[in-house]
Amino acid sequence: MMKRPTTPADAPGGSAPDAEEGAGGPASSSPAAASPRNGTSAPDRPPPADGGTAGDAPRHDARDHDAAGPGTVHSTDHGTDRDTDHGTDRDTDHGTDHATDRDTDEGVGRRLSDRALLLITAVVTLPLVWLGYGTDLDIGHVLDAGARIRDLDYAPSRNPGVPVVEAIVGLLDPVGGHVLVNLATAAALAGTVVGIARLVRAWGHDNGDLIALAFLASPIAIISGTQTADFVWALLFLVWGALVLVGDRPVPAGVLLALAFGSRTSTLLLIGALLVADGWDRGHRRRSATAAAVLLPCAVLLFVPAWLAFDRTFGFLDTTDNWVGLGNNLGRALLKNYAVAGPALVVVLAIALPALVRSLLRWEDDPLVRFGVLGVIVTEALFLRMPWKPAHLLPALLAALLWIAASDRNRRGYLWVLIGAVAVNGLVTFRPFTADDPDNSSGGRFEPAVTIGWLVNDIRCRVEHMDEPPRIDTGAWTCMLEPMRGEVDDPADLGLGP
Repeated sequence: MMKRPTTPADAPGGSAPDAEEGAGGPASSSPAAASPRNGTSAPDRPPPADGGTAGDAPRHDARDHDAAGPGTVHSTDHGTDRDTDHGTDRDTDHGTDHATDRDTDEGVGRRLSDRALLLITAVVTLPLVWLGYGTDLDIGHVLDAGARIRDLDYAPSRNPGVPVVEAIVGLLDPVGGHVLVNLATAAALAGTVVGIARLVRAWGHDNGDLIALAFLASPIAIISGTQTADFVWALLFLVWGALVLVGDRPVPAGVLLALAFGSRTSTLLLIGALLVADGWDRGHRRRSATAAAVLLPCAVLLFVPAWLAFDRTFGFLDTTDNWVGLGNNLGRALLKNYAVAGPALVVVLAIALPALVRSLLRWEDDPLVRFGVLGVIVTEALFLRMPWKPAHLLPALLAALLWIAASDRNRRGYLWVLIGAVAVNGLVTFRPFTADDPDNSSGGRFEPAVTIGWLVNDIRCRVEHMDEPPRIDTGAWTCMLEPMRGEVDDPADLGLGP
C-alpha cells in the first residue's frame, strides 16, 4: 500500500495558496447553404424589398469553408430539428451585426493561416524556453511528482493533482530538462492558438485568426506557455475537445475533455459550459450527452492513482480554503483582473460592452454566444472564490475573447486594436495600488506607478533565477508578481500564506 503523502493542499485544479496577493479589501456562400454554426439549412429567401441583392444577407458557409484550410471541422449534418421547431431562418437571425460584407471580404483575403499562427507562436515563445523551468511557485512540486511517476510511484504535486501534466513532465524532464519541458508547453500553446481560430470558424464566425492572436498576445499566456505550467495544457485539450465535438464526434471529444480535466480540475467548469452551450440545441443534445458519458469515467480513472496515494480515501480532494469574506475576495479578484488585463484592455473592452450585451439576443441561436458568456461567468465566479494566481484568469480571457467573436465587435479593425491592448500590458503597465500585507492583505495603499509589464518583468526574473533550483522560496515567484504588487521586503519568506 502506498503511503499517504504530505503535499501542499490546493484549489480544484491544483494551485498553491494565495502567494501572489495584491491589495484587497472593501456567413455562407448563399442564403440556402448549410450554416456551419448550427448545422442547418436555411430556407430560400425572397429578394430584399429595398432593391438589394441576396448578397446583402449575412454570409458564413463558403467563406468559412474555403478560408478554413484543410482539417477545419465544419458541423453541417445535424441540428435541423431545432430550426424546424422554431420555424426561423437562423442565418437571418444573427449575421448582419457581426459580419458585414466588407469585413467578410477582408477576412477572406487577409486571414492568417494555421501555418502563420504557428510561426508567430514560435517566434514569440522559442527565445524564452531556454530560461530555466520558469517562475511559477508550483514547478518544484510538479517535478517531484514526475520523478515519483518515473519510479512507478505517485503522489499529487498538490491536491488534487494534475496527473496529465505531471506525467508529461515526468517523461520529458530526464530527457531534455527544462528546455524540452518548456518546448512541449510552447507546442501546447501553439496548438491552443490554432484550435481557437478553428473553433471560431467552426461555429460560423469570422476572424478566428485574430481572436486566437489576441489570446497569444496576452503576457500571461506567453509566460504560462513557456514554462513548466498546466493551464496551457488544459486549454489545449479543452479547445480541441470542443472542436471535435462541434464536428459531431462526441467519443473522442469526451476523451479530450477528460484530458483537460486531468490537466487542471477547475477546467470542469468550462467543460460544463461547453456541454450546456452545445446541448442547448435540441439536435445536439445526444452528442453532448455522449461526450459527457465518455468524459466521466475517463476523468475518474485519471485520479485513481491519487486516491490510492491517500490510502484509498478522498483526502486528495482536500484543498486550501481561500474565502476571507465577500469584500476581501471581491477586492482581490477585481485588482488581479485589472492587473492581468491592464488599463488599455479595460478601455477597449468597455468599448465592446454594448455589443456584448446585444449579442445576448442571439442566445437561442448561437452556441458561441452561450459558451463565451457561460465561460466568463463560471471562471470569474471561481476566481472570486479563490483569487490566486494571475494564470488562473487564462480561461476567463479565452471565454471573453470568444464572446467578442460572437458579437458585432468582431471586425478586423477593432480586433487589431484589441490585440495591441492585450500585448502592451506585457511591456509596460500602470499599478494603482500595492498590498498592505502581501499574502495576507486586508486592504491596500494608493501608490500609483508606471512599471515594466508582465512579460518583460518575467524575463528579468527568469534570467535572475534560472540557475537556482525551482523551489517555492527562491524569490522567482514574488519577483514575477512585482507588476501587480510591487517589491516586497523579504521575497524568500513569501509564497506560503493565504
